[in-house]
Amino acid sequence: MCGVSKVDDLEFRKSATIDPDNQDPEFLKKKQQSQYNHRFVNDQQTFNQELLETLTIPTPENLTDRIILTQQLLQHKQQRLKKRQRLWRNWLTGSVAAAIIITFSVHLLTPATINAAQLAQSVINHVHDDTHALNVRMDVPKSSIDTMLASYGGKLKGPIGQVSFLGHCIVGGHTGIHMVLNTPQGLVTVILLPNQSINQPSLLTDSQYSGILYPSEKGSIAIIAEHKKSIEDTRQNINQNLNWII
Repeated sequence: MCGVSKVDDLEFRKSATIDPDNQDPEFLKKKQQSQYNHRFVNDQQTFNQELLETLTIPTPENLTDRIILTQQLLQHKQQRLKKRQRLWRNWLTGSVAAAIIITFSVHLLTPATINAAQLAQSVINHVHDDTHALNVRMDVPKSSIDTMLASYGGKLKGPIGQVSFLGHCIVGGHTGIHMVLNTPQGLVTVILLPNQSINQPSLLTDSQYSGILYPSEKGSIAIIAEHKKSIEDTRQNINQNLNWII
């Protein structure tokens, strides 16, 4: 009998769990047989009622709109964060690039001080290598001279005479301006080296040319010719009419 009662109790609790509101007479009879069975059924009914109330809680007004708004705000926040990170990377990259440019510019704008004798020899070598400049017969307009001088920070205050050749040159590893002036004493080569400074003048002499390399307000200037008188006259002319914006 005990075995049958145990099985009946298990079946009863199973039925009560599945349907505590069961109105079957046998089920109701079993419920009234003990205080435990009665309480078990009541507990199941209470649980089902609470579950039903939970499932039937009304949806708050505008819940869908609020969810969409929350998602949009989250996306906007993420986009702002990405934009801020991108701006930071760009700023950092730009700052590094600016520092490099400034350093490089300072290096370019600051004339290099070198040995005068070595630079003088480089000037003589350049004149021999660039002999075609002495064979050009042009009348270079003042506007062209002004434009080229301005690129190095120079400006003419007055006329320097007829210029038959004008061009950029490289002397001693730095760029400069190569001019040929047609003077009454003959052709005179003038090389402006604004990026190369020297501490003292140096004579330029070889079997064909004579000249002088001397410090200027910005860098140095070389004047080379076959006649010494034209060298001094040209030097005075250049010094009086060439102005460097430092």
